[in-house]
Amino acid sequence: MAFRYGPRIVPAMARVVVSRQLVAAAAQRTRHPALTACLTLLVGLMFPSILGGCTWLPSEFNLSPLYRQRLAEDGSPLEVDVLWPIFHYEQTPEGGDDFRIRPFYRRVTEPETNIVGRSATEHQFLWPLGRVRSDGQESSHRFFPLYWYRSRPNVDGLQETDWYALFPFIWGGSREDGEESYFGIFPFYADLPNFLTYDRLLFVLWPLYTGTEKNGNVGNLFLWPLVGFGSGPDGYRWHRALPLWMFAEDQAYWRWSILWPFIHFGTEARNTDRPIDHWMLWPILGHRYGPHVSGWSFLWPFFEYLRIDDRLLKLTLLWPLFRYELDDSTGFNLERWWLWPLVARTVTDRQWAWSFLWPLIWFREYRDPEGTQEQDWFLPVYWRVTRDGRDGSHDDFTKIWPLFHRQESLDEDGTATRGDWSVLSPWPWRESNAVGVEEAYGWIWTLAKGRRRAVDDESFHLAAHLFTTRERSGRTQTSVPFLFSYEGDDAASTLYLFNLLPIPLGGSNEAPASPTEIPSR
Repeated sequence: MAFRYGPRIVPAMARVVVSRQLVAAAAQRTRHPALTACLTLLVGLMFPSILGGCTWLPSEFNLSPLYRQRLAEDGSPLEVDVLWPIFHYEQTPEGGDDFRIRPFYRRVTEPETNIVGRSATEHQFLWPLGRVRSDGQESSHRFFPLYWYRSRPNVDGLQETDWYALFPFIWGGSREDGEESYFGIFPFYADLPNFLTYDRLLFVLWPLYTGTEKNGNVGNLFLWPLVGFGSGPDGYRWHRALPLWMFAEDQAYWRWSILWPFIHFGTEARNTDRPIDHWMLWPILGHRYGPHVSGWSFLWPFFEYLRIDDRLLKLTLLWPLFRYELDDSTGFNLERWWLWPLVARTVTDRQWAWSFLWPLIWFREYRDPEGTQEQDWFLPVYWRVTRDGRDGSHDDFTKIWPLFHRQESLDEDGTATRGDWSVLSPWPWRESNAVGVEEAYGWIWTLAKGRRRAVDDESFHLAAHLFTTRERSGRTQTSVPFLFSYEGDDAASTLYLFNLLPIPLGGSNEAPASPTEIPSR
């Protein structure tokens, strides 16, 4: 395979060991030419001795840690490293761009084929503290704990904006129709919608006064949480002056506490034909009773017994050492028991679980409308999570902490579509709790890594790219810094001695594969 002359490598950028086509392609793909220009200038400043030279580079070129590039057959950049591990660029599997100045900054673009159906751009800096993301409809910014901002359309299509500064002290937000606007400075004043579990939360000189609204129920508290009263629809009302008394009532219950938390009494489910009366002299003795209920507690929570017909049974002895529970009241047919910390068992219609030597050893299985998930945990050294989808797909994640992890996704035909593995692998979390971590800091601990970006795209590299290889759409690119690089497919292959001198290795005489077929190897 010959050198990538002409349009593949332009002399002006070859002088700084970065091709103009690479930079132009990145600028066109990212639609952020200013960022690309800054990178070009920075690289030029770092290599002033070669500004007057002219270097012709093959598509697979490796002088790591100084410079490394891997170009596609059309000359577009797939991977570029400058002064590894600092500057890194790669094309995402979806066709977007991923540019990093590790460990400080990362910029990722997502084409319209992403999960929300809109193109998006995300900036990450000092991860996980800083993040800016926009997809045309929704934008969010954060630099925790100094600032957080989000703007997005609500269910009615109206744009809503929420923000805070110096978490958790300053809050604010608005809606585009002007019907909602709020602001707060803790602890002086705030009027906040949809905050914590409330529809609205108001406070003035907290804890002197706090007002709450939830599902039509309104509450007023003074010297939170000691004194307050409230009311709502369907006869709901409450008042308290802790620790003297506390009272609450609605259609389903009434509850009294005197000298809280010591004396309690009341009635539950009073709007049904199965009311439950109860009293407790906490923590010494408590009793629940009714037409279908019998229950006692002694030195709560150490000893407890409760039975509701054949629907519910709870027995606790020397909590937390022993517990047995049988509950059919929720419709999930729960059976659970444990002899802590030696063994525990849970079974419902949708899941089962065993644990031994809590919390070290767990075996679990969950079933939902989308599929079945199984988990095996031997903390902290080993865990495996698998999921079988109803469509026949399969996901498998295995970790031997902190040495190794492997994850793989198979489609309904059993074909591997995505996955990766790594040695070492000290980050203990995965999925949403691992976003951006490996990209920013993985170079610190990774000795070897394999990755599958697509069905026909698989790669492997050692630390600092001391050896790197990638097979993509039947084309293989391999290199060792300064020693050699290799490019080949079924048609032809070339070895580049010292990453520069071409040695054609020939190829097969087979006819080229159909454009709709993946060449066989």
